[in-house]
Amino acid sequence: MRSRIGLTVALVIIVGLLLAAIFAPWVAPYDPLAQDLHNRLAGPSGSHWLGTDQFGRDVVSRLIWGGRNAFGGVAIAVGVTFVLGVVWGTVAGYWPRYTGTVLMRFADIMIAFPTMVLAVAITGSLGAGLVTSMVAIGLVLSPNMAQLTRSGVLSVRQQQFVQSARLSGVRTPVILARHVLPLALRPVVVQLTIYTGLTFVIQGVLSFLGLGVPKPAPSWGSDLSDAYAQILSAPAQIVAPGVLLGIVVLCVYRVGDALRDRMSTGVVRTERTEDDVIVA
Repeated sequence: MRSRIGLTVALVIIVGLLLAAIFAPWVAPYDPLAQDLHNRLAGPSGSHWLGTDQFGRDVVSRLIWGGRNAFGGVAIAVGVTFVLGVVWGTVAGYWPRYTGTVLMRFADIMIAFPTMVLAVAITGSLGAGLVTSMVAIGLVLSPNMAQLTRSGVLSVRQQQFVQSARLSGVRTPVILARHVLPLALRPVVVQLTIYTGLTFVIQGVLSFLGLGVPKPAPSWGSDLSDAYAQILSAPAQIVAPGVLLGIVVLCVYRVGDALRDRMSTGVVRTERTEDDVIVA
């Protein structure tokens, strides 16, 4: 019962923040770029619920508009991670002897570098910006996704129903689409939720370092950086973007835990169904 309540709360928060970001022009009370230097670093009030920043900009409005960059950027990074990692791992797992060995050694080289260092290096070489930084994150996380996909493909390709399909003359793309990937990608889908939460954090770090969304555009990471610069004069400024980022990551991980539990039972049932079909 408690787990269902926690999952419901997490979904409500994520969906609520996502809808607020989508409808930001109608939800945000102020223009996120509008400055009011006479009202800078103001505390919470009836007109500014979370106060204003060092330029007098409304904090709530910037957090709502920053959600657009946060969710949009994470979607780009996760999409790159999923597509590149699944294709990479599928090829390496279905043809493991030579092609798979070369691809996995290249993955090992990329994984050997610290995630943040490699993400900063790729972003610096591609140029700072939302799209480039998110593509960089996708490239950094794709080798891990490829390894997980390869493990699933290796285990499934040895199953009798896959061998039977191959001996029956079924084309390889059909075997991969119908028989291999539906089972091999189950753990990948669960891992993708973990990478989603991690991407929120990495995106915030890159924006904090000035490699993400260019200022003065609203971004949770850049707002956190601006608040950190004012930590001695207005320490409360750092609370709102930091807490919001932490809540989003926790909610995403909670959804991932629920998805993992559901998938773990689904794998057992699917494998039994496949065995029953073979025996029949």
